[in-house]
Amino acid sequence: MEAYETSTENKVKILLDEANLAFCETAERKDQKDDRRLDGSAWDLGRMDGEYDEDDYHRILEMALSAAKICDEHPELEEKTSNLFQSITAENADDVLQQVMADENIRELGRISVTTFLLRFPNVQSFVNKGHPLVLAMDEYMLENANAQNWQDYKNIAEEYGWL
Repeated sequence: MEAYETSTENKVKILLDEANLAFCETAERKDQKDDRRLDGSAWDLGRMDGEYDEDDYHRILEMALSAAKICDEHPELEEKTSNLFQSITAENADDVLQQVMADENIRELGRISVTTFLLRFPNVQSFVNKGHPLVLAMDEYMLENANAQNWQDYKNIAEEYGWL
């Protein structure tokens, strides 16, 4: 299998986009800020039908709970991740990535999202078969689905940072 590389710009875009999306997922939860529970996740068996095994599903719920708690404790990160995402260029990607990795909460939100993605889509075929929104995305950096580059990007990030 051919090895795919992920540009620094794509890495930081994925991490920031995923960290920012954690706030949307937290808002969709069935539980409340002061009463977060494992079963409060917006993920349900129907949404993830056939995408996981039971152990992975439990792990996903645990990680979603951790992400929700970070979002609750650090609401300012929603705007920060959005602003950082908007600021990314090919020229400053290394600097922005350093900022992301230096912020333990943004880094953790990114880790949770990348890990969840790979638990849900453990291989390229599962990613393409499920019609993941990234496969259909119009964003240039996500549109490389002919060779499943976007799935490869998530896998490369997880491998680089030891998140597998």
